[in-house]
Amino acid sequence: MRRIAYRFLAAISLLTFSSAAAAETRPHYGGTLRVMMQSAPTTLDAPSNATPADYWGPARTLSLIGDTLVRLDAQARPQPGLAVDWQADPGARRWQLTLRRGVKFHDGSVASPAAIVQILGTLHPNWSVHASADSISIETETPMPSLLAELALPRNLLLKFTANRWPVGTGAFVVADWQPGKLLKLVANEESWAGRPFIDAVEIEFGKSPRDQAFALELDKTDLIEGAPQVSSGSQRRIASSLSSSLPVELLALVFSPNSKAQDPRLREALALAIDRKPIQSVLLKGAGEPAASILPNWMTGYSAVFPAVANPQRAHLILAESRQPTLNLSYDARDPQAELIAERIALNAHEAGITLQVSLSGTEDIRLIRAVLPSPDPATSLAEAARQLGLTQPPFAVGRTGSLDDIYHAENSLLETHVVIPLFHLPVASAASPRVRGWEQDQLGLWNQSGRSLADIWLGDPRIEAGSR
Repeated sequence: MRRIAYRFLAAISLLTFSSAAAAETRPHYGGTLRVMMQSAPTTLDAPSNATPADYWGPARTLSLIGDTLVRLDAQARPQPGLAVDWQADPGARRWQLTLRRGVKFHDGSVASPAAIVQILGTLHPNWSVHASADSISIETETPMPSLLAELALPRNLLLKFTANRWPVGTGAFVVADWQPGKLLKLVANEESWAGRPFIDAVEIEFGKSPRDQAFALELDKTDLIEGAPQVSSGSQRRIASSLSSSLPVELLALVFSPNSKAQDPRLREALALAIDRKPIQSVLLKGAGEPAASILPNWMTGYSAVFPAVANPQRAHLILAESRQPTLNLSYDARDPQAELIAERIALNAHEAGITLQVSLSGTEDIRLIRAVLPSPDPATSLAEAARQLGLTQPPFAVGRTGSLDDIYHAENSLLETHVVIPLFHLPVASAASPRVRGWEQDQLGLWNQSGRSLADIWLGDPRIEAGSR
């Protein structure tokens, strides 16, 4: 509805204003949006259990090409996607979803119930999925009250694939060119069920470091980048207005490997107490995110304060109590530009508590500094997904089998009580856009085509024309 209103305004502006300056300040069609991403995917497959370095690129890219049946807003409320209505039986084992009519895939085929069933059946062979005249039904062996949250995940984008594995969806953009690991060009879907996008095309360059992205944005060589760049003072005011951050949707944590020399739970607890998170957040993370001792962020559960994140080196010393401790090898993801410095700071905190950590990318790994994506505002879904990415045992409930916040708390506590994982920070993801991008607002959940303003809603202006009109 918002996009229809914009198009009405665009039509009125073309009739009422003849000057280029007036047109530049109002929604209008045309132009190519230039995007840079750090990841370098070699396939266009939906993300499954990927780390953040491999998750955001495919999730953001493919959400421009395909749709999910439903979407969740930041309050975990379901919103229509390709499904416009849904209902479940009292046991939450059988769901029926009514599909949007008149939707077509990019190849011209109808997004019929039978076509949707075929895709979902491939994605979830353990589900029983059936088609009827205007709806589909999903049956599971166990109750799934959080099924809608599962269907909203990017891995459940409804995509078909050509013989050369190009995705074919129902979304606002169509794949025009794909050079694996390098470039993806998308063009506007003229028959999009949500209305034609304002921009004509999107060109995404992959494999660009955060530093390369920041320089390109400052030099007007790109329009949209991942992250919040550190720009020169002359450009700070110009770019600051285009920065956009999500809610905390990533977890930075320490995870002990199964064969770690730190088999004593007291040693792991002492390390958790030794880490002073606040200086790391203030200096190394430049104030971003929130110090954390829980897997799930407070905005999702409301109970994170139950898990204190304040350092207590004195207590750590008492727990170790003159016992001889092994030297532990702490590794990190070399693709993460902040990871090494954070790992070194953690090693310093540990040393002050009598624990020796050696930061290295070689040798046997005892502890790993890792980021995990919290992909859903539904806490049960995100807890299960985080456990999977961190290599932990699944919570004592299967994903979607409980809607009780009390059950979720006890499940999370069971993952934390042995200190095999030490949560450190809940972090947002940021984006920055060039001054010519109009109407841009990153989704609160970190995606680029979910609730709120999507890339199909933005339009391109020329700041030089607008500056000359003032």
